[in-house]
Amino acid sequence: MDRAKPVDQDTARQGDPDTFVTYLPSPSSPLGASDMACVLDAVAEIAAQDLALALADRAEALLDTVVGLDRHDLLRSLILLLARRGEVERAMVLADRIDSPAARVGQQAEIVGQLARYGDTDRAEALAHGITDRRAQARALIDVVRELARRGDLDRAETVAHSITDRWAEGEALIAVVEELARRGDPDRAEVLAHSIAYRATRARALAVLAELSDPPRARRLAAQVIVLDDWATALPLLERLAPRAPATIADRAEQQLPQPVLGDRS
Repeated sequence: MDRAKPVDQDTARQGDPDTFVTYLPSPSSPLGASDMACVLDAVAEIAAQDLALALADRAEALLDTVVGLDRHDLLRSLILLLARRGEVERAMVLADRIDSPAARVGQQAEIVGQLARYGDTDRAEALAHGITDRRAQARALIDVVRELARRGDLDRAETVAHSITDRWAEGEALIAVVEELARRGDPDRAEVLAHSIAYRATRARALAVLAELSDPPRARRLAAQVIVLDDWATALPLLERLAPRAPATIADRAEQQLPQPVLGDRS
């Protein structure tokens, strides 16, 4: 790859075409697969669209010339760049070229997550439901729910969460909805939703998140529920905020209740 003079980073972040054209590898460049993967990762979010896609074309041509881990890394970087740029169908076709079935569906889930984070939640949800592996589909839908919640589309986020067939994954998705409901001033609905989560440990985490965003009386009540549902590890950060001396007091009392060693007779 030809060396180019350093460029201003602020200009680079803006995706100025004149900046990136000096970094675009020529077709005859000896740039290796791992180097190309690093280039794709570096420009995935900041290069102009035409240059990003030109890089993608050259990376795809390079795929046929490499094997092993380098090929895996290049393929993954290429897929993520395309997903971030809205070239989802092309990214999914490339994902089908992954040899390992587990890695293939995992990459499909990552494509969905990227698509959701870049704003196309409708398409992301449709793609997620098309993933045949149950765990990968759940992972993809969790990403969709989190993005919907972050954007304030809470009714739809809850609906998508309830569409997840894995109950543990459903609970994980609902934590994001609980948090955003609390942030947006609806703690009552958030608490009802948190209590609907099936798994005790996940329910406790949702209640802990809600407690962190609640007024002191509600937070103390929720902290007590968290202690009942799960171990102290989930509740201690809450207690440190609500009653800073409580964890030390609990630890002291627990130590006092430990059986004392019996000293042997030395006579």
